[in-house]
Amino acid sequence: MDEKTNVMRILEQKKIKHETHSYVGTGAVSGSEVASALSQNPKRVFKTLVTVGKSKNNYVFVIPVEKELNLKKAAKIVGEKSIDMLKSKDLLPLTGYIHGGCPTLSI
Repeated sequence: MDEKTNVMRILEQKKIKHETHSYVGTGAVSGSEVASALSQNPKRVFKTLVTVGKSKNNYVFVIPVEKELNLKKAAKIVGEKSIDMLKSKDLLPLTGYIHGGCPTLSI
């Protein structure tokens, strides 16, 4: 991988061992497809979802790729009346990542 993400820079700065994987060119779109393209067990691969609350605060949830975020339950957990997924156009300025490019985690 030629281009480093902010997460990769932080991990290197803190001397935390990590591996990077690329699925560019595989046609994978969904989290399950990405897990498959990387030959990973989807139960051990997580996706990062960025939301915005009624208060305009942002919240990040990391969930298994095969699951969907229950927005009502998530809002309750963070003490919001309601939350919505962040609009794609707002993701890059806020996080530095494009839709589908937020770091995922495999354990």
